[in-house]
Amino acid sequence: MKEYKTFNQQLGILRKRGLIVPKDGKPKRFLEQENYYNVINGYKDLFLQKDINDNPLEPEKYLQGTHFNELKALFLFDRELRILFLKYILIFENSFKTVLSHEFSRKYPKANSYLDIKNYVNDNPKKVLQQISILTKTIHDKVDKNGAIKHYIEDHGSVPLWVLVNYLTVGNLAYLYTILKNPDKNIIAKYYSDKFNKQYKTETGLKFTSEDLSSALKIINLVRNKCAHDERLYNSNFGNVRVVNIAKYFDCICYDNRRMIVAILYLKILLDKRYFQKLYLELNKIFERYKNEFNTVSFYDVLKLMGIEMSDLQKLL
Repeated sequence: MKEYKTFNQQLGILRKRGLIVPKDGKPKRFLEQENYYNVINGYKDLFLQKDINDNPLEPEKYLQGTHFNELKALFLFDRELRILFLKYILIFENSFKTVLSHEFSRKYPKANSYLDIKNYVNDNPKKVLQQISILTKTIHDKVDKNGAIKHYIEDHGSVPLWVLVNYLTVGNLAYLYTILKNPDKNIIAKYYSDKFNKQYKTETGLKFTSEDLSSALKIINLVRNKCAHDERLYNSNFGNVRVVNIAKYFDCICYDNRRMIVAILYLKILLDKRYFQKLYLELNKIFERYKNEFNTVSFYDVLKLMGIEMSDLQKLL
């Protein structure tokens, strides 16, 4: 276990490692508010000197001229990204809950049809039963508490899916989508492609498949979790995410399919046009506020870790 160090001692260590830290008290007050680990350990990597294998030197050494305010700016930049993306992911989440619940209920109108194994894929009963168990547990956990579930159980004897989905996470919904029968998946995916083509009046219609939607739900769930748990977002590596068809449609050629750009590409399709335009404009305002805050690294380095090439991003407006 590492020995406890005061903020002054921690700042002294940073100075010995080459970080320029003003002695006016502002860095100390900032770390007292935001936590040393969150700011320094979370955002130092971009500013550390590396060896030929791109690994930080041992012991750590900052790039010459690195100022404390650069780490602070990157920390605050990332916080604004999390707030922004969480806002618009929640808007999509509400839309998806509505579409999935109404399409499923239209196809299977009987009470509690979402608890019937026959209404899902028949090649993975274990996975289906796991999801049915989650739905059942959600009802069980809420039935004794004031709210919609208690009301529907007491007054109607069952809970409609369009009520139940409001108690499910986007992760729950993503897994629920994977066990739907292919025709049911296709109907939901088609809803979003039809909406996109109508709103953007496209000359060549976008084909948004159920596989595309599954990938979108995966990345959106990962991003949402990072936003909700206040984890570092800007340089997250989400692994290879299927986005090639969507990127090709928008003529994006310099994207990184493991990075944040993937979420932006999918939100372009899944959000209503007016919401995506707001997301795009707010994202660019954040870029404008922070692009001149870095001296030892360029803002291009920050965008690169998000998988963003501005010439590609501009094609999405």
